Amino acid sequence: MLRCIRSKEVDLVMVTEISRLSRNSRDFIEMWDMMRALGCGFTSLREDFDTTTAAGEMVLFQLMNLAQFERRQTSERVEANIAARAARGLYNGGCVPVGYKTIPDKPGYLEIDEEMANTVRAAFTAFIKEGALAPAAIWLNDNGYRLRKDMEGGGRLKRVGHFTVDNLQAMLRNKVYLGIKVYRHRGELLEAKAVWPALIDELTFQRIGKILDKNRRRYKPHKQGRLPYVLTGICHCMNCNSPMPGKSATGNVGKVGYYEHVWATKRDATLSKKMFKCEPHRVPAKKLEPFVQEKFRQIVTEKSFMKAILEKVRTKCEENPLKKDEERLKAKIFGVNSQIEALAERLAELPKSVSPGPIYRQMERLEEAKKENEDTLVNLRSTGRSSLDRIVDFEKFEDFASHYKTFLHQATVTEQKQMLQKFIRKVEVGVNSVKIHWIVDQDHFDRELALKRASSGPQRGDSSDSDFFRNYGSYTLTFGAPGRT
Repeated sequence: MLRCIRSKEVDLVMVTEISRLSRNSRDFIEMWDMMRALGCGFTSLREDFDTTTAAGEMVLFQLMNLAQFERRQTSERVEANIAARAARGLYNGGCVPVGYKTIPDKPGYLEIDEEMANTVRAAFTAFIKEGALAPAAIWLNDNGYRLRKDMEGGGRLKRVGHFTVDNLQAMLRNKVYLGIKVYRHRGELLEAKAVWPALIDELTFQRIGKILDKNRRRYKPHKQGRLPYVLTGICHCMNCNSPMPGKSATGNVGKVGYYEHVWATKRDATLSKKMFKCEPHRVPAKKLEPFVQEKFRQIVTEKSFMKAILEKVRTKCEENPLKKDEERLKAKIFGVNSQIEALAERLAELPKSVSPGPIYRQMERLEEAKKENEDTLVNLRSTGRSSLDRIVDFEKFEDFASHYKTFLHQATVTEQKQMLQKFIRKVEVGVNSVKIHWIVDQDHFDRELALKRASSGPQRGDSSDSDFFRNYGSYTLTFGAPGRT
């Protein structure tokens, strides 16, 4: 609705009562000012008074304050009720811990799920036997102990289905297995005796806690001299599009740096038979980094290389003018709407015994994608700028790039990383190829050049080029978001 008001497609907003539009005074005032500035009227069927007068506007804002007061009062009541239930040891919703299940006719109570309770007991026993998380997780997986992927009570993500170092540690530290409800109230962490039975005795729980504390101090000292990784954050797999951050391994020749699927490696570390199959699994940093840095050196120092990049982008965008951009966005929105409707139909047919959480999460992701495409479409219609119009001019691109020529050979690792992220959005690594996504969006370089001019004002006239780069580079890395590719 707000997007339609901004594009002047709506000239009147009608609500049944003011609280249906907003229960936040600040939000309402911003909407009210915007509607007045754009000539959009506002009418409430319940509060029917003249808002064009000073008295009517005063009454309008007083009613909004009452709506906000009611909202906050309701929130405080709910918070107090949740805290009171937690103090009584009741389950307040959310993901049900492994080994327990809800009781349909007794809200707030849990009972032992015998099938998964044996897995929980085996996890505690295995850790005491092995004395460390990784060997214990490997033993559990090799002996057929598994975790259910679907989580009763909801949850943002599914479980991986097997034991890892992280989920095993979370289980061993969870006081729910002692029959204790842990909750937070007004910033303080509190405990209460739970209404569900314990799965583990207190002596075993404390013994495991001491071993975990000892292992943490012993095996995780502070590391010095870590290998630098200048492509972390922009390196991705060409096949699965997963991030590939830097990681090191130690071999016969010493420590070697790689870029690899860290999460997949960590997830499979406790499995004897690996599940992850994507290639390339890892790429040596000593091969990838020099290649990317050489291409970066070319785009900064060689005009012919700059012109070739911009010419290729321009040729590609000439095939996709404004009309095609609009049609493409409309097709995307239509496709997302179709997916949302299909999920809504599945949700209506879902049995009560199956959690709707995964469907809701997928619908939320689709709504976010739809909103992003709609915002892009509105911006396209209001500005009339196609992909071709957003390509940076060669002179502006050269002006920005020329500043970095001085620092190519004397920049620190941190400065190298900052420089690369100002020109490269993503580096995709395949089995036999590397694809570099250069940033050629005019808005990005306008913003960066404006920050450059602001940072090189008269107050910085006596600073060296190196000091200027360090100040300017770190500032724009934090506040200069990359533009479109």
